[in-house]
Amino acid sequence: MTTNLAFAPPAKTVDGLNAVPIDIDTIVARLAFDGTTQSGVGDATLEFHCGLANGCPVFDLRQVITGAWLDSQPVPLSQVRRHDFGGGPDAGMMVLAVSLPAGTRHTLRVTYTLATPQASTAGSYQPRMLWTTGPRLAFNFGFTDLGAGRYLEAWVPANLIYDQFELHLSLHLVNTALAHQVISNGMVTSTGPNQWEVHFPQRFTALSPLLELRAADTVTSMTGNVSLPVSGATVVIEAWKLVSGTADLPTQIANLRTWLADNESRIGPYVHGNRFVVFLNVGGMEYEGGTTSSPGALRHEAFHSWWARGVKPASQADAWWDEAWTTFNIDTPPVAAPFDFAAPPVELCPHNPWIRTTASASYTSGDRLFEGLAALVGVSALEAHMRELYARYRGALLTTAMMEEFLLCRTGEPLLVDAFHRFVYGMPDAVRKPDLWLRDAASDTGGNGSARFWDSPDLWIRHRDDGGTTHQSPEFGQDNWFYARVRNRGRGVARHFVVTFNVKHFAGTQFAYPDDFLPCVAAITGFDLGPGQSTVVKARWPREQVPPPGAHACWLAAVIARGDHPLVGRHVNEHNNLAQKNLTIVDLRRDEWILVPFVARNVHSSATRRYVIEVRRSAGAEGVEAVLVHQNGRPFDGASARAAATRSREPADLRAESPARGDCGAEYLPDEEVSASGAADILTSRTSAHPRLTRIAQGIELPFDDGAAAGIPVVLRAREQIVPALRVRVPRSATPGRKLQLDLVQRDARTRKVMGGLAIELHVK
Repeated sequence: MTTNLAFAPPAKTVDGLNAVPIDIDTIVARLAFDGTTQSGVGDATLEFHCGLANGCPVFDLRQVITGAWLDSQPVPLSQVRRHDFGGGPDAGMMVLAVSLPAGTRHTLRVTYTLATPQASTAGSYQPRMLWTTGPRLAFNFGFTDLGAGRYLEAWVPANLIYDQFELHLSLHLVNTALAHQVISNGMVTSTGPNQWEVHFPQRFTALSPLLELRAADTVTSMTGNVSLPVSGATVVIEAWKLVSGTADLPTQIANLRTWLADNESRIGPYVHGNRFVVFLNVGGMEYEGGTTSSPGALRHEAFHSWWARGVKPASQADAWWDEAWTTFNIDTPPVAAPFDFAAPPVELCPHNPWIRTTASASYTSGDRLFEGLAALVGVSALEAHMRELYARYRGALLTTAMMEEFLLCRTGEPLLVDAFHRFVYGMPDAVRKPDLWLRDAASDTGGNGSARFWDSPDLWIRHRDDGGTTHQSPEFGQDNWFYARVRNRGRGVARHFVVTFNVKHFAGTQFAYPDDFLPCVAAITGFDLGPGQSTVVKARWPREQVPPPGAHACWLAAVIARGDHPLVGRHVNEHNNLAQKNLTIVDLRRDEWILVPFVARNVHSSATRRYVIEVRRSAGAEGVEAVLVHQNGRPFDGASARAAATRSREPADLRAESPARGDCGAEYLPDEEVSASGAADILTSRTSAHPRLTRIAQGIELPFDDGAAAGIPVVLRAREQIVPALRVRVPRSATPGRKLQLDLVQRDARTRKVMGGLAIELHVK
């Protein structure tokens, strides 16, 4: 199965041991109960593998261990002890004091006696092994997230909740003549009188399995069916209660029919197969496709089979969001209430990865957080975004940072970063403020107005999540990765920040914040960047959003922190929180050419403006032929004698091509149709002619003068954008293997200020 060590805490030195998290693949456990001695014993084997570091494995068990074997070899019990990891009361972890090599696989077997777990006593429904006359056994897991050590580890050795594993549980009850009953969300098979095998699937974590073992004459049950509206699945509702209980099973089954169907309609498909198991008793605790609950909490707990056990928190610190979102939807009317940033900070998601309890404020302040988000985007829009989030991560794990990144990408609301900073991570506003920035050019020192800001060295693309620092042209048909190097030149620590990445599927000479930057394709959260420090962050660029071959893309990045936002309307060269990489790389032979459409804008001015479209050739590229092409000469009329250039002067190899669509991926859009979702093709002398690009290529031609720099005037009306194209040809004299670089810039004719640009790098084959 897929490793979940990406969500594990980092290795930690405790009591002189290098303690390392592990990834458990399978747990096989046997719990045996004896009615004569009214006792129980456990015998469990973990199959696990180590991560990327050597060290001593970490796990948890809240019973007294009587024997231990590593890879079938005995281990002294003195080497299997609990240690304090600083996670708070009752939050210690067991460490096997044997250093294991990174990347290796092992088995750990432990035997132990069964008794009241050595764990927190929080919650109204306690884990217990209670014997009464008969003898009758009442055994229950009794999970809660309000206290440490109260998941599977209370009875069976397990891991923190980042880990998903398969669990095979054998239950044996001897020396009683009374029949007993297993109630579970696992698959139960009877193997003999008072003997059962219970299987839990590999998506489960330590907080997933529900188990009750009761004398059959003490419980009663009823079943019902519900046909779910989205998945079409028929789910059997298994409802149980104590014979002495007062809950009305038919009523609660009828309620669950309504609630489960409503949840699937509002959220998405039910992921727990064809069963929902409820044991009606006291309190309320969620499990995967099941719950132990009082009737009053049942709707809340049923909702958790989507949010909490459909999408699961990746750590205990992340468990605030499932309670907060459930409260927002079920326990209180979902309303919008603006954030009050003068209110005190609230910590819902601690930064301590060894914490073992859910923040108690999740139900109140967490609900308030979602009310504030609803005020930013609207209740229905927020619910729609959360549905999409559920669809992406159902059956998997979700961190708080992943939720923040996803919602920022979808909503495009930068104030969301401030809200998470103050009301999720609990961080006060900084006294000494950070100043985060991305270089626009290699010589950039953090100010604004860099000379060549359209090819940031602090942004690059990689085909793999490999940590490389050299830019690669995007690879179509697979995930790619955005990388950015973020720097802090301020006097204060950036306790929390988010870097956003957006893609414009066309070449453009200027982009403004926030319209061109948000909403975004991807985002990544960072923490604790000190003054003078820098860090590299990365985010996945989903394969379905990577443009096809032949399309040009411009990558835009913004770094957002509480108290350090880009200003509205600013361009990349006007704010150091913004950066772009507007680079086309193409392999051409000598005498071959490329046609690159681009967007030139005057969209932020209410008056007609004069600009210069300028080509700047790097050393050695002075002989590269450059021609500005447009479908008509209107923007260039009167600006230059070149505006009278003749039509139909496209290269012969273009005229010879059929105007059928070629290998270029996305369709070129004319001026009025260009948007963030439109991809502009790049036409070369080796591709079939795209009909609309052909139309451009057969339009007005305005050759640039030779030399290091040459410009052509253009007049753009108020709020106008045009889509000309730059055609460049590799000289016949070019040396194979050379790289020829050109920049195309849009410059204000009056102030001479550069408004934006793009880079073209020709690799001579």
